[in-house]
Amino acid sequence: MTVSNPVVYGRLTPTETPTHWPPSCRMTTLVAITITRASSWVRRDRLTKSAKFYRYQMSSLDRLVRRIHDEYCCFRLPDEKVKDIEDMVVSLVKYKLPVLLQHHSRYRYSIAEVVDAGSYFEQTKIELPNEFDFMLVVEQLSRENSIFISQGCKPGHAHVVVQEPELWDTARSGDSPEHQFEIALLQFNMHVRETLKLLLSEPLKGRFGQLQMKGVTVRGKPFKAFSHVQTLTLKWTEITVRQPYTTVLYKRRPSRQEEIEVCVDLMACCHLPLPAFIDILPDKCLQNEGLIKNGCHIVLKSCESFSCMDSQRKCRLISYTKTEQECMKRLHVTWKVAYRTLKWLFRYTEVLEVDTYKIKTAVLYCSSKQRGSGHLAVGEALIQILQVLKDSAHSNQLPGYFNESLNVWTVSPSYQYLVKYEMIFLLKLFKNIRRDPNGQCADVSRNLEVVHLWIHSFCSHAAEISRMNDARLSPLERFNGQGNKFLDVMRDMEPTLKTHRALAWIPFQMKCCVLFDVFKVLFPLFVQKTLPFFCLGSAIFMTCYVFPFW
Repeated sequence: MTVSNPVVYGRLTPTETPTHWPPSCRMTTLVAITITRASSWVRRDRLTKSAKFYRYQMSSLDRLVRRIHDEYCCFRLPDEKVKDIEDMVVSLVKYKLPVLLQHHSRYRYSIAEVVDAGSYFEQTKIELPNEFDFMLVVEQLSRENSIFISQGCKPGHAHVVVQEPELWDTARSGDSPEHQFEIALLQFNMHVRETLKLLLSEPLKGRFGQLQMKGVTVRGKPFKAFSHVQTLTLKWTEITVRQPYTTVLYKRRPSRQEEIEVCVDLMACCHLPLPAFIDILPDKCLQNEGLIKNGCHIVLKSCESFSCMDSQRKCRLISYTKTEQECMKRLHVTWKVAYRTLKWLFRYTEVLEVDTYKIKTAVLYCSSKQRGSGHLAVGEALIQILQVLKDSAHSNQLPGYFNESLNVWTVSPSYQYLVKYEMIFLLKLFKNIRRDPNGQCADVSRNLEVVHLWIHSFCSHAAEISRMNDARLSPLERFNGQGNKFLDVMRDMEPTLKTHRALAWIPFQMKCCVLFDVFKVLFPLFVQKTLPFFCLGSAIFMTCYVFPFW
């Protein structure tokens, strides 16, 4: 008797059954093998059922986050077209640009390294592959003795002095060494722009589309030479390939050809190893393994303080992009899904200045605390990130992940109360959805409707909110405007929230938060106004009724 497709049973398979055994022993072996195969089917069926049970047991919040991510955050292009766009952009910036730049600048400038930056290479880009970020490391400014750095006027910044000014032919004898560094990078940027124009005189062609240059500008401000970021704008057009040897039986109405505007941000910088920052960065930075391996970069962006703006000794921002990229790529997919979802959500309230870097910093803090603690549900990850953002909105402090002396929470006073109310509201909303897995909040579509209503209500008041950033307004007027606008948003949402049993109390709770802030803001003003009258009344009382009896 022979058996095909042997199944392992301990260390014995049918093909290993000794032929000299009697038929009864061989039959017993085959029965055992059959039982083992049946038990494997049972185990497989149990695994399938447990997977279905796990999906069914996902919390209402987990299902909502997954729904938002799958419908609104994933790329709307097929993977092969996304890869085609990436290949063309990377080939242009990493391979073609460095070679031609040397010839165009007559070997005065060269690119030592092109560093990937931004959300696309972190694998956290949403919706479209329409933005790529790179840092161009200037070799002439990254040598051992080319520049000297010292402590800047703000944490995370450094004064940079060029020690080889003869390299820059536009530097004047009266320019300060700090100004020569600025001139060097601006001149490098000029050569980059001219080189890109030469490279893109003809469209770049890929497998599924082509990239055509629209222009090189300065992040929304054309012709501003002193910006630290250059934006190359490209238009990607899909190529329609006609199949050979085909007969057209009828002519279709021409369909809309898909076009995408692709922005490539290029930031010039210099690179120095970590020991060069020993007198500038705190000890915790100097012990970071990623920074020890990758070093740090210095970009042209200044700290924008009054002392820097009024003098030529501007201090420049220290960047940890390369190490930051490695940390983001190592994140578990749960954190990336939560991060993308929040990016999509806060994109509609970007007027409040909660940018993606603040969210990214909160993600890095939360993921580092969770590391080694096992699996975390995506809804729980979302709530942890929002909790960090809410605490930062309360304290106006969010320390940098790599440099805790640097505060990355920069929100205008015109929006700080609105940002705080936004974080409190979203936390209450998502926590209540998580607490009600089998009630009305189990309906993902209804939960998604509430999220859309929040976005729509906020966007309808966005123009009025943006007008609150007026320097002529007093602090009390700013607070009053923020409180009124948020109450208007809550008024729009209140009927829908009250139809959900688990969410019905949120409008009342948010009104109490606003009322509590009203008391905190007005009570010091009330004391300040009434204190002189109180002191005067106390003095009169003491004079008339107390002192005569002494």
